[in-house]
Amino acid sequence: MNSRGFTLVELLVGTVVMAILGVALVRMLMSDSRFVSQQDAMMVARQTSRGALNMMSVELRMITDGGLVAVRPDSVRAFIPYAFGVACAKTSSDQIVAALVPPDSLTYASAVLGGFAWQDSTGAYQTVSGVSVTGSASANACTADSVFVVPGGKVVSISGITGPEPPPGTILYLYQDISYRFGGSMELPGRIALWRRVGWVYEELAAPFDTAAKFRCLVGPQLTVVDCPPSGGLDEVRGLELVLVGASDLAPQGSTEPATFDLTTRIAFLNTVD
Repeated sequence: MNSRGFTLVELLVGTVVMAILGVALVRMLMSDSRFVSQQDAMMVARQTSRGALNMMSVELRMITDGGLVAVRPDSVRAFIPYAFGVACAKTSSDQIVAALVPPDSLTYASAVLGGFAWQDSTGAYQTVSGVSVTGSASANACTADSVFVVPGGKVVSISGITGPEPPPGTILYLYQDISYRFGGSMELPGRIALWRRVGWVYEELAAPFDTAAKFRCLVGPQLTVVDCPPSGGLDEVRGLELVLVGASDLAPQGSTEPATFDLTTRIAFLNTVD
């Protein structure tokens, strides 16, 4: 009896111990699984934010005098230069020749022409849209006006100009009309995506984003952060604060909401000259 009773107690104690160990192991596995799920979700949210920043930072830094066209908390539109040069002789009533410094070949080949801008006698840039640019076979129009064509550069003809025209020797640049906007995602219905528009072509760059993602304006010489658009108008904007709050596709284990990653950075540019 004693021996049999002792054996039953041992079995009972062993069962309890195994149950406790089993529960502890399950809890540890669940905890590890949740940690991995949360880390994966955070990585997805981080990649969304960084992917958007990599694209926008390159283009927005190029905004120059008068290049910021419109800005709101959910969108920004700007004329982004992709090739710089100097105006040469006028060949017809609506056409001029220009010598461009060597542009980035990939950017130049993929650019969608929005127009060109030229610097007037006051230092301000005058933008002209609705033009076309074609390659010019001869640099004679430039050499005749003592405009040096840089080796590797391009000589182009700009036609369709209406209004004032740049005189020979004037600095100019070709630009793309580019917009960025936070809006509804096509790839992830019900979520927010960052869209890029060039001309009339829309592209969904990255998704999803949290509802906190937005643009804020940097104004004045101290680059003070204010809500867009600023009360003083676009001329006082010296840069943008990008609040890129990326989100995960799905909620990680143990949570009812997607993970988020707040990547906030500031980009200054030369929208106006004080």
